[in-house]
Amino acid sequence: MTTQFRRRLTSAGASRWSWLCPWAAVALAAAVLALWGLAWWSALLAALLLVCPALLLWGLFVVRLDPLTASEPAPATHGILMNWAAPFYDGGCRAMGLGRGFRLETLEHAALRAGERVLDVGCGTGVLTRLAAEAVGPTGQVLGIDPSRRMIAVARRNAERTGSRAEFRLAAVEALPFAEASFDAVLASAMLHHLPPELKRSGLAEVYRMLRPGGRLLAVDIDRPANRLWWLLIWPLRLMPETAPNLRGEVPAYLREAGFERIEVRGRRAGWLSYWLAFKPQA
Repeated sequence: MTTQFRRRLTSAGASRWSWLCPWAAVALAAAVLALWGLAWWSALLAALLLVCPALLLWGLFVVRLDPLTASEPAPATHGILMNWAAPFYDGGCRAMGLGRGFRLETLEHAALRAGERVLDVGCGTGVLTRLAAEAVGPTGQVLGIDPSRRMIAVARRNAERTGSRAEFRLAAVEALPFAEASFDAVLASAMLHHLPPELKRSGLAEVYRMLRPGGRLLAVDIDRPANRLWWLLIWPLRLMPETAPNLRGEVPAYLREAGFERIEVRGRRAGWLSYWLAFKPQA
């Protein structure tokens, strides 16, 4: 992969290792194709030569032709941006088993209540954000933030199309534009593995600041794989500073460092994702 192509996949400030994400996507796409009935070698070949390159090129093409938020400046961040994936992000999540059922399971662990004010950090195209808005009802408020202009554009368009009350804003987790103690709950779905270690620290510190005393963070993200098959599929992620801490099982340590005192592991999904519910102490 050329340097020029890597730069297209990530922002100028993103990690030089973030180009490994598409290669991890090749392995995951091969796994999905194999589950659909292809032989392993056929699935890997199809993912490597056809599926993933086509999706990447399509995403880059659409982003270049349709800059929906060109007039709105994107925030500076050293995390991995996903502009290139916005056109097919929802479909890709569904193909990997991270569709509506996964989002509903996430909300079940978050235990949102009517009237709560909720922040969804790294909201992507806003699927979870819109479902959270339904959970808190008309008396609550849900805001989704993401540093990717294309993701926020798609999220806003989908919210308008579905009549959702969810709101969306361009922002990075390390510099949240909200007052202290503004939210009852924060959601972080498959977002932490996009942040290098120092950004994990500053981002979680910001999340902690945003929460009211007694508030909670529900984080679901990559964790130590539960079996050798997943290690074989996602081993390239061990080379990335963003994902290596997750694979070493260090997410709870980052949560404690941010100030969270009560941290519960609420479940596992597919052998490589964990749900953590972390509480900010009462005043």
